[in-house]
Amino acid sequence: MKNNGIIESHDLSIEEIKNSLSGSMCAVGKKIIFLETVDSTNTHAMELAGKGCEEGTVVIADAQTGGKGRLGRKWLSPAGKNIYMSIVLRPHIPPRNAAILTLMSAVSCATAIKKCSSIPVTIKWPNDLMVAGKKIGGILTEIKADMDRISYAVIGIGINVNLNPMDMPAEIGSTMTSIKHHSGDVYPRTEIAVEILKETDRWYSILLNTGKKPIADEWMLLSSGIGRTVKVTVGDTVFTGVAESIDEEGMLMLRLPDNSIKKINSGDVAILR
Repeated sequence: MKNNGIIESHDLSIEEIKNSLSGSMCAVGKKIIFLETVDSTNTHAMELAGKGCEEGTVVIADAQTGGKGRLGRKWLSPAGKNIYMSIVLRPHIPPRNAAILTLMSAVSCATAIKKCSSIPVTIKWPNDLMVAGKKIGGILTEIKADMDRISYAVIGIGINVNLNPMDMPAEIGSTMTSIKHHSGDVYPRTEIAVEILKETDRWYSILLNTGKKPIADEWMLLSSGIGRTVKVTVGDTVFTGVAESIDEEGMLMLRLPDNSIKKINSGDVAILR
């Protein structure tokens, strides 16, 4: 593990990221920590947040040995291929609104990838970034909160940038893709990371100054599942219905066959064809 500021790779330079963000009013990315290899950027960022690091601190790694996805799953994290980073925020919002941070991050990432690559990225509730029905990235938000306030939140972002099909285990290869695999081109991770941080800062400012509605509206425009029949797995229970919308707290509004509405705050969504 080292923290020298520059990855010895032509496509990811922490110094270039810092320079691209310097001189701006960004809260996100004022401090960037690079770790060549780490168990999980989220775990490391949560530890830093607990010790009082400043808001907007970003942890970026070239590889993870224990990358985390939702529901305790592992996130494939080989070196030299993808973006693995976590952002520390200290939002003045109640814990019940924490889900908006995941929606905000998904909007930020989808917008950034579109700007850098023109790939038509969509969002599958709650946190999957999708291209042509395959997952290209995901968001994992972890928080430390009291009853009425969030002490800090860490937003973990994983984007498959230059991952090749042969890098993916057979059991997930049919459901995953990367920017390179979809477009046929190799993309510099520096450019994409900078754009994600800028978009995150922009949407975070909107959240703090305007509220949740602009984020929810933009999320709806980017959603791949709203208005479609979906299967939602919540633990051992499966619900099938039409994904109608999200509510103001980011919960999925699922219209069941009996025409009732089921609010779902966590689960796996499969879009039925």
